[in-house]
Amino acid sequence: MECLTDLDLTFAAAAAAGLWAVCCLVLVWVVRNNRFAGQPAFVLTLLAMLWWLFTALFDLGSQNESCKVGWSLIAWPGITLLPIAWTFFVFDYTMNTSARRQPLRLLLYIGLPGIAGLIALTNSQTHLLYGTDTRLVTEDGNSYVVFDHGPLFYAVASCLYIFVMSTLSVLGYAFFKARKVIRPFLGVLFSITIVPLAANLGYVLGGFTVFGYDPTPFMFAVSLIALSWLLLNNTMMDTAAQGRNLLFYASQDPVILLDAGGRFVGANPAAKAAFGTNLPRPGDELDQIGQIGPNLHRLIENGIQGFAEPIRLGGRIFDPRALPIESPIRTKTPLLGWVISLIDITEREHSAEALRKALSDAEAANRAKSNFLANVSHEIRTPLNGILGMASLLGETELDKDQRDYVEVIEESGQVLLTTIGDVLDLSKIEAGKIVLDTRPFVLRDAIEAARALFSASAMGKSLALTVTVEKDLPEIITGDDHRFRQVLHNLVSNAIKFTEAGGVAIHAAASADGRMLRLRVSDSGPGVPAEAREAIFLPFQQADASDTRKFGGTGLGLSISRQLCRQMGGELSLIRDVDAGACFEILLPLTASEAPPAEPVPSDPLSPPVAGARPDTVLVVDDNRTNRLILEKFLTDVAGRIETVASGQEAVDRVRDNAFDIILMDIQMPEMGGVEATRKIRALEDARGGARSYIVAVTANAMPEQRQHYLDADMDAVLSKPVSKAQLLALIDKSHQPADPT
Repeated sequence: MECLTDLDLTFAAAAAAGLWAVCCLVLVWVVRNNRFAGQPAFVLTLLAMLWWLFTALFDLGSQNESCKVGWSLIAWPGITLLPIAWTFFVFDYTMNTSARRQPLRLLLYIGLPGIAGLIALTNSQTHLLYGTDTRLVTEDGNSYVVFDHGPLFYAVASCLYIFVMSTLSVLGYAFFKARKVIRPFLGVLFSITIVPLAANLGYVLGGFTVFGYDPTPFMFAVSLIALSWLLLNNTMMDTAAQGRNLLFYASQDPVILLDAGGRFVGANPAAKAAFGTNLPRPGDELDQIGQIGPNLHRLIENGIQGFAEPIRLGGRIFDPRALPIESPIRTKTPLLGWVISLIDITEREHSAEALRKALSDAEAANRAKSNFLANVSHEIRTPLNGILGMASLLGETELDKDQRDYVEVIEESGQVLLTTIGDVLDLSKIEAGKIVLDTRPFVLRDAIEAARALFSASAMGKSLALTVTVEKDLPEIITGDDHRFRQVLHNLVSNAIKFTEAGGVAIHAAASADGRMLRLRVSDSGPGVPAEAREAIFLPFQQADASDTRKFGGTGLGLSISRQLCRQMGGELSLIRDVDAGACFEILLPLTASEAPPAEPVPSDPLSPPVAGARPDTVLVVDDNRTNRLILEKFLTDVAGRIETVASGQEAVDRVRDNAFDIILMDIQMPEMGGVEATRKIRALEDARGGARSYIVAVTANAMPEQRQHYLDADMDAVLSKPVSKAQLLALIDKSHQPADPT
């Protein structure tokens, strides 16, 4: 107890107390505010330092020999732990070894200081640490102990020197391997290690003391405080600070530092490599640096944090970014300067350019495909109009049985070709995303019954039963695309009849269990679909039997188009698997009842008879193809009072200038003046003349939807696609009911 109370507060003791207090503050700061490599070992070093300084403080304040020796013996656990912890800190910081060999590290942290403490505790019996010649000396009023160092003192000291030397070796290796930016700090660590070592060697070998005491803890404490100053300033040991430095120096993107006035301060290695000798000296303007200089004035005057456009330097493309460096002191000039970084976006721009080119090429290819399909459709439909038209006219003459059979074959083959063209165009529109649904109210039962009426003759020809069942709980009028609904249904019924040799085909319509979907099934008693082909049949140009010996023809587009149309309408088309025989296809579509009256029905099938009605007095046929003019003229012979034909749009305009016509059948592609331009001029003449306008019908081989809409937008009244059947033409004439006023 005497060693704790009988103390003399000498200058040496006060200095030790001051160092101890500063080290305590540093310890608290490090624990609470900093995260860096080796922090746990650094904290342990400070704790060992505090232990050693604490014993030194009481040693310097004690006046008798037993207390001084006692405090020196108590210091040994801290003396031993200090170089061990410092070594591990250096290893962790330079080599990033904090996660390695934890059991060994724990053993050294506890084992060696424990052994040293045990040796110190038994020294009064063994005298192996401090010998019997240890004595108290008083000089000039100051008392200190001259120690008789025993063999274990030198043994423990030698062991600790091994840790110190390994620390110096690692620091030397790290110094030569490190980047220049970190070398000053490694030099500081080297000094912190070598200075206490030199002081300790002076004490052990030469008897050098401070106030009669081993100078090692004081040297180490001062060094640690200096190191902590660097820590507090966040310049060396802090991971975030070193990371920012690393980003600046190691970044591959040029970075330029400016002061608040826009003058050059510094640049990272990437900027120096990019600009070379064009970089100015510190304090100069940056006007001479390419595209950056002229933008700096706008940047500084307006405070804009970035440039409008990327800049190009040396074959690279950069996206300039500017960030303000704010002053930590609130003054009238809050900015210290600017950081201008040039983000290299060369690869991104090249990729974007490649994507833009690919998109442009894809759009061009899509336009080329659309133009190609439109041209192919036009060039096939035009002669097909002559073939089917003449076959129709020929069928109205007196023919024997064989001749009539020949005409039917011509008509059937032409219809197959026409269906194929339509399928290809539909597939093209689906792939291009240009399918536009015409949603309106229609009578569901009428659409289904129309399919039975259309295919009843085909079914009877193969002795097949074609039955229709529409459940009573279904609404009478629903909202949807009547035309596309019929297209899908007709495709399924047509396929069912084609693939069924005996039995029948059934159409069954009902609501789903929750009443939200229309469930329409088309089933047959045919051979069914092989398991391996159940998904393939929904792919374009795929059939269940794709062999050279297949029995049934077709393009393999119908089911693919039908499924895509069902999905476009918010539903699905699928093949039901659990059927006993044949095939069963199911259409699922949103079931939306409508109280509005149904819209006009889908135009009559080409084979449907025209509805009786008013007949036109005068008809003008405009077509540059003689065969097309002849066919239309023959179709109209029995229904029109007067029929005139011309071969160009200009002739049509001249004829309308002097005459009024009830109906004008206008071709589109003609030499000199096309049908659209002729229509506009005819409308101008009619508006100037007053009275009733002609009912102008575009009769064209252009069948694309956007083309049809273009003709309607050009003030035409209707569109007929070639090949034109007599039934279609007469049905359209009956619909017009617009006779012109007589002149």
